[in-house]
Amino acid sequence: MTKPSEYMEAFFGVELNQKFEDMINDLHEIEDGLKKFSTELDKLEQEMDPSEFREMRREGKALIFEYGQEIKDAWQFLDFYLKSDKNTNQITLERDAYMKIYQIYKWDGADVRDLNTWIKELKEICEKVGLNARDLLNFKKLTAHPVPDEVSKFPVYAIDRQGYCLTSSGFDVVMHIDEVHEAMEERKGQH
Repeated sequence: MTKPSEYMEAFFGVELNQKFEDMINDLHEIEDGLKKFSTELDKLEQEMDPSEFREMRREGKALIFEYGQEIKDAWQFLDFYLKSDKNTNQITLERDAYMKIYQIYKWDGADVRDLNTWIKELKEICEKVGLNARDLLNFKKLTAHPVPDEVSKFPVYAIDRQGYCLTSSGFDVVMHIDEVHEAMEERKGQH
């Protein structure tokens, strides 16, 4: 039996906005490929019995061109729909932002670089949507490894199993815990 968390993982496991863009690009390629194949049938004429080839060519060319046209209609619809409907695009991007937040909160603590990458991706999505990633993130909800109090004010937002920390006001610098301690000592020496 499938657990509710598995449904969440599947639902949030895809960035819809990127998926739609990729699908449109794939449809362009398929359309071009089918139409090119339609023209390549001429080369087969030399290898087949002329009467068989004519019949196959006529049917095949019509079918391939029809599929190409259907694909063209689909990508034009998707392209128009995604570009013209700001509400749909906004909703899709907001959903992608919350998917990314869910991924961040489910971080297993193995490698802080994964967390760093996901936060960068969240920031990119937030820029498109007009949200501030800082407002959406609460690092206290990370359950992987608690950040020791003595380094949390550095600031350190997360620490992985190897002792690497996510730090800086932009949540975008990775330092080892020893480097954090050294930097804190340098600060004390300057005051």
